[in-house]
Amino acid sequence: MIVPALEKMHFDRLIQLALSRLDPHLPQAEAHVIEHSVRSADFEPLDDFESKPTIRPEFLRWLATDHEAAALIDPKGIRVLSATIPGRLDLHACHISHPLKFLQCSFQEDICLATADLPAFYFMGGEVIKGILADGVTIHGPLFIRDVKSSGAIRLVGATIDGNLDCSGTILDVSETSLILDGARLRRSVFLHRGFKSSSEIRMLNAQIGGDLGFDGAQLTGIGSALSLDKVVIEGGMSLSDGFQSSGEIRLLGCQISGDLNCSGALLTAEGIALNLATADIQGHLFLRSDLRHDPRRDFRSSGQVCLHSAHIGNTVDCTGAVFTGAVTSMLLEEATVGGTVYLCDGFESFGRVEVQGAKLHRDLVCEGAALLALYCAKMELGGDLVWTSIKNPKKTSLWLNGATIKNIRDDRESWPERGGLHLDGLTYQDLTLQDARTSMNRERNELGRKQKVNVFDRIKWLGLQTAAEIIEPQPWMQLADLLQGRGEIQDSKRVRFEMRRHEAGSRWLPFRWWKAHLEKEPFKILVSILLLASLGSCVFWHAGCNGSIAPTSKEAYSAWSKGTPFNVAYPRFNPVLYSLENGLPLVKLGQDERWAPDPSHQATSWIESHAFLSWFRWFLILSGWVQATVLASAIGSRFKT
Repeated sequence: MIVPALEKMHFDRLIQLALSRLDPHLPQAEAHVIEHSVRSADFEPLDDFESKPTIRPEFLRWLATDHEAAALIDPKGIRVLSATIPGRLDLHACHISHPLKFLQCSFQEDICLATADLPAFYFMGGEVIKGILADGVTIHGPLFIRDVKSSGAIRLVGATIDGNLDCSGTILDVSETSLILDGARLRRSVFLHRGFKSSSEIRMLNAQIGGDLGFDGAQLTGIGSALSLDKVVIEGGMSLSDGFQSSGEIRLLGCQISGDLNCSGALLTAEGIALNLATADIQGHLFLRSDLRHDPRRDFRSSGQVCLHSAHIGNTVDCTGAVFTGAVTSMLLEEATVGGTVYLCDGFESFGRVEVQGAKLHRDLVCEGAALLALYCAKMELGGDLVWTSIKNPKKTSLWLNGATIKNIRDDRESWPERGGLHLDGLTYQDLTLQDARTSMNRERNELGRKQKVNVFDRIKWLGLQTAAEIIEPQPWMQLADLLQGRGEIQDSKRVRFEMRRHEAGSRWLPFRWWKAHLEKEPFKILVSILLLASLGSCVFWHAGCNGSIAPTSKEAYSAWSKGTPFNVAYPRFNPVLYSLENGLPLVKLGQDERWAPDPSHQATSWIESHAFLSWFRWFLILSGWVQATVLASAIGSRFKT
């Protein structure tokens, strides 16, 4: 009974002080505040919250700041239950020795705590019409503004709060910036969970948070920037998950997060850039996941771009099952550095491009079971594998690997783009692996399909998927040829080089180039050309010989031949086959070409027997023979060139 007696004595003394300091007629509602504030036991909430008697703000200021009154208040602090404060509660620059607690109270003006110093502040339930002004406030414990409705901004610029800041369930219906924490020093965590809503921007520029920052389930409906956290420092993790929604841009430019950034299950509907993490430093994971149980309320969806330009992610970027709609570039990782694996898999869907140009990914880039418009990886450095398997729309996507450096490319035939959808110029890699399409058992075990041995014909077909302008570039072909040669597959390496030169020749009009490329692959094809020309020549010269259009070149033999008398037995007789071969094959001497020639004095009855045609045809055979020999020599030299 000692404690109740002491509390009664403190109550009586505070009543006397109030009567002497304020008004000889103390309202009953204010007497209740004194009663609650001297008790050590927590007061029982009233059943009727609609009944909110008026309490003067000057009474609360006196109770909070009077040194004599402070000695009579219980350490639990000044407690106000279900009251209406009609005017401004002005505690500007006040030093308050006890916590302030307001439950289900209605403030008709604003609360001013600017540069005040107090142990803790609790405002739970109720409303404040014109907001809370607490710039530069120092709170040595927690600041709770929970389940409160405010039509004015909550300002905590440059505030120092040693405990948690908890605004869960609070609704800020403000036309301009609703919550301002620029330059604030928050020693522990900040929570804006469980139904927190804001109709305008929340700003925490250059703030320092010693614990976590959480927006789970919050709804931000502001236009433009919904959440601005540029250069914020968060010693723990940050969460925008479990149904988080934002219709404005989430800005975290240059922020530092020591833990994870979890956006799983978030719905971002901003146009343009929805989540801006440019130059951010996140030491943990970045989660942009959807619920694998396919609960649509827990899917990550964004109609704007997720920007990670020049960001540093210390571990995984996990976009499993995420859906991006609306943006031309859905996800931008240009010049980003990622210490772990980037997952774009298991239902990942992007109606815009995913750009990874110039990024440094220390581990893998997994695109498994994804639907993408395009994946741009130009000049990317990938320390692990590029997994490109089970792509949902391979005929509608394109893969850009120009200038990229990759350890290993794992893909399957079914996921290859259409002709013109693959860009490989400048790509370097250490290995290529062709996988079978995943079976249901593979999916249950979370593993890829069976690994196949590299087949040179498959990879030649793969290189053939480049655009017409790029397929003639030698680098992709030489990269594959060098890989095969390094494995000891010399013939396959040479075959790749043949295909490279064939495509080079196919892009040019010169028949010499085209012919050389085909002969380099199969040199004995030259025999087909030789036989065709020899057969044609044999027919022409046989006809000419039968009609007397071919004559001996020796005077004695010509004289005898022209008279129809026998000539020297040692003189070779005309053979149209040998004559054709000797003219069509350089350096081949069969005794015909020097002994027989078209007769200029022969009276031809048709053009095929004429001296002009036969002389022209003879020179045609000679020149064709030299061209064939030159092409064959060049092709054979290229074939055996190491």
